[in-house]
Amino acid sequence: MAANDAADLYQAFVDQDPAAAIQVVEHARASGVAQDQLFDVLYAPAMGLLGGAWAAAEIDEITFTQAAVVAEQIGSFVMPPAARRDTGVTVVVGTMHRDHHSIARTIIAATLKEAGHRVNDLGIDVRPADFLERVEETGARIVIVFAELMATARAVARVRELFATSGLDDVVILVSGGPFAADPTLAREVGANGVVPGAESALKLIARVARDRASAEGEA
Repeated sequence: MAANDAADLYQAFVDQDPAAAIQVVEHARASGVAQDQLFDVLYAPAMGLLGGAWAAAEIDEITFTQAAVVAEQIGSFVMPPAARRDTGVTVVVGTMHRDHHSIARTIIAATLKEAGHRVNDLGIDVRPADFLERVEETGARIVIVFAELMATARAVARVRELFATSGLDDVVILVSGGPFAADPTLAREVGANGVVPGAESALKLIARVARDRASAEGEA
């Protein structure tokens, strides 16, 4: 793989050119990168460049959001083969209503899928009622809500309220996003059970929740 493939993929995202992005992926694959390596050696670095460019104000909010949409569109081209062990753990993920940030959610959802979890990704701009509906449909007991704006982070409280009024107090709500990282007390204020800083912590938290639930059910 050419050393600048990740940079080329990043540029395709910024140019809002899905065809060019797919060409970069195909070039990497043709150069010998295995399917189960594409995410780690190509996609994640390109997403890192995108996040870094936005954080450094090298691209504006609109460009960032549109680039993230392109990144999502080609996500299936870089996912590892679906041959992982099914853990039986269902997780609902989504970015809060009026929030269009998707990079962290895309990476974490892909990581959880790769680990064998059943991930229901609702995408961006998800209303609290949509989280509730999907939990009721799937029987999931773990939800990760993403929010990168202070207003949308505080609105996660509405998700907890809806679950409580629907008799779903046992659903574990995890949150992820800059406001939660900046204020350690915010997650507790909105009724969340924990904060997910990144993909590795998501794996550990999901494993711990699943283990605690299995233990509790064994004792019941």
